[in-house]
Amino acid sequence: MAASQADAPAVGIGLIPCGRIATGVPTVLFVCVENSFRSIMAEALFNAHAPPGWRGISAGVDAEGKQINPVAHTLMDEIGVRVRKRKPDQVTPEMISKAWRVVTFGCLDRCPVGAAGKNEDWPVPGSPGKTESELWGIRLDLEKRVFDLIRRLPE
Repeated sequence: MAASQADAPAVGIGLIPCGRIATGVPTVLFVCVENSFRSIMAEALFNAHAPPGWRGISAGVDAEGKQINPVAHTLMDEIGVRVRKRKPDQVTPEMISKAWRVVTFGCLDRCPVGAAGKNEDWPVPGSPGKTESELWGIRLDLEKRVFDLIRRLPE
């Protein structure tokens, strides 16, 4: 399914300006704590494989002053999905209200109001303290979950 890295388009992060959701485009918002690893990879995977017209964006509940984990770039490069460099975004009520679905990673209780009822929580661990093998497993878990989500999108 993934192209070689040389053939891979620049997908994922950076397609939609930070903090903005394109008008009229159904959007899935991926929210984790720092917007530095899980949500970043989920966004890139979604944008690489979603049907035309759908977009994924990501943000964090505590993203201010954080940096994207460089391991996220490495793990995505391995499957031909490039993650563009940017700073993590802070989740906003506007992002949540405009999203068709809000995918959280154990932080729904810290999200701005409005995600309840259109959210799903994925019990995927974060990157701190994980081995290389465990980080690779997290990416595989995210791939499975993102592909399942794509299969469930309305037509």
